[in-house]
Amino acid sequence: MRRGTIFIFLFIVLAAAIVGASQFLRAQPPLEITVAVDPLTQAWAQEAVDALNATQPTVSATRRVLFKVTATDDLDAWAGSGRAWTTSSHPDAWLAASALSVQYAQDNGVSVVTLTPSLARTPLLWGGYASRVNVATQNGAQPLDWPTIQTLAKAERWDAAGGQTDWGFVNLAFAQPNRKIGGVAALLSGAASFYQTPVLDGRALSQSDFHDWLTPVVQSVPNFTTLGSDPAAAMAGSSSIASIALLPEAQWLLNLRGLLNNEDVRLNYPAYQFVLDFPLAVWQDSTATDAVDVGEAVKLLADALAAPTAQGRLTAFGLRSAAAEPTNADALFTAAVPYGVLLTPDYGQITQIPPRSDTQGLIQWFSSNQ
Repeated sequence: MRRGTIFIFLFIVLAAAIVGASQFLRAQPPLEITVAVDPLTQAWAQEAVDALNATQPTVSATRRVLFKVTATDDLDAWAGSGRAWTTSSHPDAWLAASALSVQYAQDNGVSVVTLTPSLARTPLLWGGYASRVNVATQNGAQPLDWPTIQTLAKAERWDAAGGQTDWGFVNLAFAQPNRKIGGVAALLSGAASFYQTPVLDGRALSQSDFHDWLTPVVQSVPNFTTLGSDPAAAMAGSSSIASIALLPEAQWLLNLRGLLNNEDVRLNYPAYQFVLDFPLAVWQDSTATDAVDVGEAVKLLADALAAPTAQGRLTAFGLRSAAAEPTNADALFTAAVPYGVLLTPDYGQITQIPPRSDTQGLIQWFSSNQ
């Protein structure tokens, strides 16, 4: 009888100790996981992370985790001679806009590895106000794509291209390549169109004949500062800023209503495409004190972002799912179908990733000739 009482007492003490230890651990500050995301996916990622945090996720059974989203342009991780992230200052996870950026960051000495190859997609899309597009394409006789745009840029003024004199100069737009991945993608799409191949080998991006061809397009962009981080929003705010642009599809979709307040628009996918594919990468440092817990936490994040609930929300932010196309139920996409957006587009030829040094050289050339 006494022995049974002792066992019961020990069991109660052990249970109390376990509960107390668990409560103590849960009372400790959470493990904070910083997630760097490209601004194109920031709103979607923040919504998904808020939902994940609301579940009070844990690692190592009892250690609480708090995920924090911070906006980071892809080029901050790989452009220039230095590294934006170091072993003492870096995010734990990175939702980059493109596999190109992860590869280039690795080439630049950034210690990241891809965990999920793609969590979302958005292709490039030409677009512009109908009156200007009709002139540029001869009322649809020519596709709204690089050859047509390059010819238009060479004309410099709309009246020289067959348009109205009071339209003034031909103002084109794309994201600023030395700051935004959408601008880099646009330049690479242009290079592929010039060479008529998606494979940009050797010194293709540094050839003078290509630079001569591209120069009128670059110089037709009136002011990258005015265009800002979202040229479609700038065009919607004032149709005089630019009339035709090559931008990520998501930006056109999110700003379509504002654009239509000014004038009807026309949209078209380029023949040489560069799709932003949004991979998730994790910082790799097996010697870090919290390496195991951080790795487990980022895996929780990857699973949450890839889950049907989060994937199903992508179209509400103008993005395509990693593995499926939009349907007629996706309002942003269906609203844009009359103007040229396709639920299942022909992505054309996908431009391959050139060596980092070649792309860096093209960006430097752009910076000297904008």
